[in-house]
Amino acid sequence: MALQPTPMRWNKPNVRTPIDDLLGRDKPASTAWVRHQGLERIRQAMLTSLTGGTGCEVARMNIRLRYAADIEALWYLRNDLLSTLTALRGECTARTTLEQVTALFQGQLPTTLRPPLERTRHAAP
Repeated sequence: MALQPTPMRWNKPNVRTPIDDLLGRDKPASTAWVRHQGLERIRQAMLTSLTGGTGCEVARMNIRLRYAADIEALWYLRNDLLSTLTALRGECTARTTLEQVTALFQGQLPTTLRPPLERTRHAAP
């Protein structure tokens, strides 16, 4: 009885390459639940900041936040949220709110999207 060779598997899910690190890809899904909790916490904070606002811009922003698929999408929606909040509550209040929301992203973003200060903190030995 001859042994059958097993086919080689080229895409091993648990093997990370240096290219993954350079591209800022996340680690394997063992932390997916924690990341999901962070995503929902940030989404809720962003939605809460719109509470009491009316109009089509608020409604559009609300929909965009609800349907953002991942943490990166929420990160990129911050500027639009700032614009919407500035029209609703004024620039000073909008910037304060955005600073609070931005703080929630700490530790949640891929390396390439982290603010420079957070990148240097994580890179230090």
